[in-house]
Amino acid sequence: MNTKSFMIAAVITLSTAFSGCAIAQSSNGNDTIRVGTYNVRLSAGDKGTPNAWANRKDDIVVFMKNLNLDVFGLQEVRPDQAKHFDNAFKDYQKFGEHRAADRVSDEASPIYFRTNIFECIKGGTFWLSETPDIPGSKSWGTACPRICSWAILKNRKNGKVFCFANTHTDHRSALARKEGMLLVIKRMKDFSPAGTPIVFTGDHNCRETDEPAQAVSKILVDALYASKTPPEGPWRTFSGWKVDNAISTAEALKFPRKERNANVSADGKVKFGPRIDYIYVSESIKVLTYKTHADLRPGTKLYHSDHHPVTAEIEL
Repeated sequence: MNTKSFMIAAVITLSTAFSGCAIAQSSNGNDTIRVGTYNVRLSAGDKGTPNAWANRKDDIVVFMKNLNLDVFGLQEVRPDQAKHFDNAFKDYQKFGEHRAADRVSDEASPIYFRTNIFECIKGGTFWLSETPDIPGSKSWGTACPRICSWAILKNRKNGKVFCFANTHTDHRSALARKEGMLLVIKRMKDFSPAGTPIVFTGDHNCRETDEPAQAVSKILVDALYASKTPPEGPWRTFSGWKVDNAISTAEALKFPRKERNANVSADGKVKFGPRIDYIYVSESIKVLTYKTHADLRPGTKLYHSDHHPVTAEIEL
């Protein structure tokens, strides 16, 4: 530890150069796409504990494969974790740079997509700063460099195109969260042809009542509220590794918006926990299902990460 159609693009310098996009034959003609977002917790944390990366890295891959996602965004992915996921997800192409000035170290917020379904048309990475095309740049009191990675994907079977963007805004500076999100929004508007659908995911480190989420909600729809079926799973997406009886999304939605985005209910009896991981979509996108997954690692009372993955089934 973000309706009108628009897209991420603009004239990007070499700092937003992107990796090659693999070509493969499509095996899926269905208009339904499973998308997701997951903060996997950086490998440098929790050493010497049961939550250390070495203890959970194989479990998390099995967990993620069971989610059966077609496109997903990750956060807090360090180089060793990127290598682990690359080896595990052979049927996917990874897209996105790391946030350090050398663009290969520190954390990344990459996008993974199935190469038998999608072709990558173009994409890039920019930094959430006043100089977004300068790798490693920081602004607004951010604790560390922050980035947004994006890719324009084309379905090989039906030819439909959409943009998938993924980010991780700052955990320390409220100003950096706000300005970073406004920058992402501006880039989305600048980059793409009108009418192209957007899926925007990430750990946004804010509640839906905070300024960054409010800014995004003016142009995109929170998939939780757009779902044609009742959303499933816990309300909170960040557990801080704490396993308890978290309130469900269905129950949380019975409370007023301001109250369910507080730490506890007005009477002090209900703990909500932070919902800070999001899937936003263009208004034109149909959301069929929405779920926060709080599965435990096999044979343990431990989570796979200190965040829960969020998934949605959508139709363009």
